[in-house]
Amino acid sequence: MPQRSPHLRRRCSALLCSGVLALLPLLQSPAEARGGGGFRAGGGGYRNHRGGDHPHYGGGVRSSFNNDRVNVNMHNTFYNRGYGGWHDGWRGGGYWGARPWNTGWYRGWGGWGWWGASAAAWGVAGLATGAAITSLVNEAADQQSTTIIVPQTSYQLNFGSVESVGTAGVSFNYGVNGTTLMGAANCQDGLLNGQVPSDADQAQLLNAVCQVAYGSGTGS
Repeated sequence: MPQRSPHLRRRCSALLCSGVLALLPLLQSPAEARGGGGFRAGGGGYRNHRGGDHPHYGGGVRSSFNNDRVNVNMHNTFYNRGYGGWHDGWRGGGYWGARPWNTGWYRGWGGWGWWGASAAAWGVAGLATGAAITSLVNEAADQQSTTIIVPQTSYQLNFGSVESVGTAGVSFNYGVNGTTLMGAANCQDGLLNGQVPSDADQAQLLNAVCQVAYGSGTGS
């Protein structure tokens, strides 16, 4: 077999390096935005994380987001949804009982250490109740929609995108100013995308997400 000249080998090596460098931007995961900005939908998030604590979701993050997808081939499962993410089984308040993770423990914003000082600074006494969020979700589900307007904000929460992450985290999609973003919540510590909400609107979004993910769904 003919041998390549040293010059030809150096040229091939240079071409190979150039090709690898060109691919690097495609191989890197998207950067996660800070604060209430969220992530661009479909980018990053907990799906690429491997176990342990996570700065955006808290402790107990599972190693695979498929772990709680029980009986995924059955028609009546939480994740077996039609176009737009809506599930026929969510009609008539069926959403709440279909959640395949530990629910009912979220009792609102009172346990967040930052709440008192922030609420006083914002001039608010409280956030949307579990009953209000439950009603919004039930009405939307009955209309074959997965989107609700978070009370007293312009945020649109896609409750059909809500998924438990670890013991108290949530992955979700939401809309703001015509843009769809991916968000992360830690409902135990009251964090939105790893940070304390910077205003009342962000706090309302965080609370709504936590009510949808971990609230009782009974109006309490």
